[in-house]
Amino acid sequence: MVMKRLFLILSIVIFMVSCSDHKTELLKKSFSSYNGKFAFVITKKAFTLEVYDSDLKRAGLYKIGIGDNPDMKPKLHEGDNRTPEGTYEIDEILSIDSEKNTDSYKKLFNMNKYFFKKVNGHHKYGYPELDLGDNAYGPRYFGINYPNDIDKINYTKALERGDIPIIRGKPAGIGYGIAIHGNNDEESIGGLCSNGCIRMYNKDVVELEKYLILKTPVIIIP
Repeated sequence: MVMKRLFLILSIVIFMVSCSDHKTELLKKSFSSYNGKFAFVITKKAFTLEVYDSDLKRAGLYKIGIGDNPDMKPKLHEGDNRTPEGTYEIDEILSIDSEKNTDSYKKLFNMNKYFFKKVNGHHKYGYPELDLGDNAYGPRYFGINYPNDIDKINYTKALERGDIPIIRGKPAGIGYGIAIHGNNDEESIGGLCSNGCIRMYNKDVVELEKYLILKTPVIIIP
């Protein structure tokens, strides 16, 4: 029994070291082609978003919610409710605190007016009888460049295998609109809750803005 426990502990330690090494290599690769100060690492199974500086020191740690597909696999197509995996970058920054005559404010304001209904699968976390409602994106929306080239290759291969569902006579698309954003359902943070986006507490997503610019690397790992 003692030997089994020691073996289990050793296996866990080796796994954690391996994951840490992999994350470090991904960060090094990202900073090698990026001159900014910070990069993000999202770990899906831990429900965390970490901020690392260019010296690979952690500068921030936040709790998140991710796609509500319980298989937690990488996003493959539109409607699979999965969060993607890979290396991306921030390609859009929207803020409700921007000047009201800016595109940043206007676009997010209009997005937050949309009312998400339970009949379409959008409900409060743990309450399928309640509409998710409006203000679903909160005070910030940081878009990422999904799908990237690797996502497109994986989608094409899945099409060839017949693994993409047929919707109204056509294969489902690859998907779009993945972002890190706020929420109107704080209880969902830390759970499987979105259509694939990364949800954050509103206070945290506002704070996160100080770490990012366009092209900030976003590394998403299982």
